[in-house]
Amino acid sequence: MAEQNKRSSSAAENGHAGGKKARANVEVKQEEEEAEEGEMSQEEESAKTGPLVVATAMDDPQIDVRIAVGLLHCHACLLPLKPPVFKCEAAHVVCSGCRGNHGQLCRRAAAYAHCAELDAIVGAAKVACAHAPYGCDSYVVYGAAAEHQRACPCAPCSCPDPGCGFRGSPAALLGHFATDHPWSVTQISYAKPCRLAVPLPRRCHVLVGEDDRAMFLVVSPSPCGVGVGAAVCVACVRANGDDAAAAQYKCKLWVEVPTNSDNMVMMTSKVRSSDLSGGFPAAEQGMFLVVPPELLHEVSGETPILSIRIDRAAPPCQAHHSTSQVPEEIAVKLM
Repeated sequence: MAEQNKRSSSAAENGHAGGKKARANVEVKQEEEEAEEGEMSQEEESAKTGPLVVATAMDDPQIDVRIAVGLLHCHACLLPLKPPVFKCEAAHVVCSGCRGNHGQLCRRAAAYAHCAELDAIVGAAKVACAHAPYGCDSYVVYGAAAEHQRACPCAPCSCPDPGCGFRGSPAALLGHFATDHPWSVTQISYAKPCRLAVPLPRRCHVLVGEDDRAMFLVVSPSPCGVGVGAAVCVACVRANGDDAAAAQYKCKLWVEVPTNSDNMVMMTSKVRSSDLSGGFPAAEQGMFLVVPPELLHEVSGETPILSIRIDRAAPPCQAHHSTSQVPEEIAVKLM
């Protein structure tokens, strides 16, 4: 009987030990599964972030170099090279359109080879905008630098006031007008009239477009050459108004006395552009509105009101520059 009890006790102890071992196995297995899941999560994170790290490591640094201007110009037309670039048997580098004309200058221009390596250099070599001193921080492909310069919104304009030598971007010029001259500045909304007194108190009035910050100068030229009347004209202050991508405007001017609707003069025209380098716009240089003496000297004594409405004539064209197709990698400073 005692022997039987001993066996039962031993079996119970073995069962208890077996239970502990089973639970230990379960815990170890669970820890292994969690470790494997952790490793998989790390691998997934690496898969997500890996390409970003590689892309950052592969980015080429930018450098400034000096290079002779002639190396970036076509040997035939002498203009800046633009891809695709070709080389004749005499190693003269020309642009694609000059291959036919180069034969008149070089006897070894019977055959040409495409220079893919030069394409990469010419298409990526960039220079700072010539208007950098006036606030432009753009770097543009050298072959498109002249085109950018013509359209650059920072191209400088001059103060038209005699004796004032200020010169700066339209934005800087606007600040100069507001702080250094007694000219009034009014913000306007396009397609809505703005009303001013005639004649203008200080010969000119500055208008600023609410949407695009374009600056317009309303001027009363003197003398107007039409007797004792007055004249009014409007000019958009900018140096790039002739560029194909520049926004265009039209204006409608009319003058009337509020209590007398019988007499009114009106004019509609395209808004001229001027960098004001020649001073205030003159009436004979473009369209202007003539205000006759009958309106200026109204019997009632009321001051005539000049109404000005400026509209956008056409949206600016989207200029296609090679700069949008070439990554910014090299900045070239010309000698």
